[in-house]
Amino acid sequence: MICIGVDAGGTNSRCLVTDAHGAVRAHVTGPGANLHQYGIDNTARSVAGLVHEALARAGDHQREVHAAVCVAGLDTDASRERLDTALRAIDSSIRWQSANDALAAWYGAFGTERSGVIAIAGTGSAAYARNGEWEARAGGWGAMLGDEGSGYDLGRRGLIAVLRAHDRIGPATSLRGAVLGRLGLDRPEAIIDHLHFHMAPADVAALAPVVLGCAAEGDPVAEELVDAAAASLIEITAGAASAVGLGEAEEPLFALVGGVARDPFFRAAVRRRAGRGDRPLRWHEAGAPPVAGAVYLAMSGAGFFSAIQHDFGQLELEATSRRRQ
Repeated sequence: MICIGVDAGGTNSRCLVTDAHGAVRAHVTGPGANLHQYGIDNTARSVAGLVHEALARAGDHQREVHAAVCVAGLDTDASRERLDTALRAIDSSIRWQSANDALAAWYGAFGTERSGVIAIAGTGSAAYARNGEWEARAGGWGAMLGDEGSGYDLGRRGLIAVLRAHDRIGPATSLRGAVLGRLGLDRPEAIIDHLHFHMAPADVAALAPVVLGCAAEGDPVAEELVDAAAASLIEITAGAASAVGLGEAEEPLFALVGGVARDPFFRAAVRRRAGRGDRPLRWHEAGAPPVAGAVYLAMSGAGFFSAIQHDFGQLELEATSRRRQ
């Protein structure tokens, strides 16, 4: 038996193939596949192509294949049914199941634990909590309505700070030169056309490293932006935890995952915020990346569980190397 996990985010997607014993057979990366941005059919084609590429690298096509596809923006039962139907139409030999990417992140972070809450800080953001049979999500409403504490949120805050400084209603900040330089612009007035004509949410999120870099160098405006984003992320995380009764008896386990979450300055800001308030969260380092959690979901669908035998630190290095090529 072959189990496949796909973690499809707003910026990139990852696919991991294991056998029934948890031995990794292949790992590939591809472009983002956010359902709201690309639609059902395009997402299905992109994901199926990634799975087929991974299977080709893994060899041995004679075994039963279970695939769990965890996609950003997959928020309703109707969307899940439509995506499953589209995937089966492309390849009916694979036993597909789909879920929101938050579920993959939770399984990756906690494995067989019974309870805990995760916050995903990538291009977008969401929080997801489980407590026994109870589960709840908070946030994840997309760039127009939420994405608190995400790469998009940080990038948007950075753009606003530059414009407020330009209008002399906000303090001067090194973000001005850093943001304009990243966008290839020579003056703040050019931001409005560039934003509306040339930037998708993922492009705004790509400014997050600029904001985090200025904060790490001591720019007070950038530091405040990062702290505010961290506070917003913890707010939705606490909401998800409260919805399933976590924190009533003891501090719930809390894991932070996602592309932005790998930044040490941001992680430190979130960790500080997690320890505050009436119901603090207990920091927990994720046991495995979300793509491994997607594999665990595929195993669950197949009726078994086997720990993945792999150095996940090396997996992260491989993914980063492929994205830079």
